[in-house]
Amino acid sequence: MCVICVSPARVRQPSIKTIRTMFEQNPHGAGYMYARNGMVHISKGYMNIDELLNALKLEHFTAKDPVVYHFRISTQAGVNPQMTHPFPLSNQRGHMKALDVDCKCGIAHNGIIQLTSDPNNKEYSDTAVFITDYLADLIRHPDDLKDPRILRLIHRLAGSKLAFLDASGYIATVGEFINDRGILYSNLSYCTTRDFMKALARYA
Repeated sequence: MCVICVSPARVRQPSIKTIRTMFEQNPHGAGYMYARNGMVHISKGYMNIDELLNALKLEHFTAKDPVVYHFRISTQAGVNPQMTHPFPLSNQRGHMKALDVDCKCGIAHNGIIQLTSDPNNKEYSDTAVFITDYLADLIRHPDDLKDPRILRLIHRLAGSKLAFLDASGYIATVGEFINDRGILYSNLSYCTTRDFMKALARYA
């Protein structure tokens, strides 16, 4: 099912404990993206927690950095570094496999997109196909991420949750996210079992 974790600018980063929990509960690879110097940088393909934590340590993220994290459970195209998230906004499928890339907009997804799901597609996930075949046409300008009509259309097409980060650091989300002290999560798999019960009571 995956989980997206969104830390907007001026909000703390998730704790190491939370990052470990998200990886343990969504163990098919992880990645993150952030905006700096007029670009979105995507780093993904982390297939074990130690690699991810070492990479994050080198980034020196602070509350000023807008960062989107993603932890995957595979539903199509298998378990591999290339189909971890985030992905760049592009109409070229080959770009979806890049593990380290600078772009103008990055995307992370949580859920299953029935529109582009194909169990026979062993190379590209439903998310990768949705980005190249639909989102690349729908999002043509940074202002499109601020257009409620476009975001509603994306939600109807995807039927699930997405987070977008553009080069200015602006973050747009599609679908319902949980706000836990400023950090947004696409579901409760950021919680330990103990914290899960507390969270359920808090958001019931």
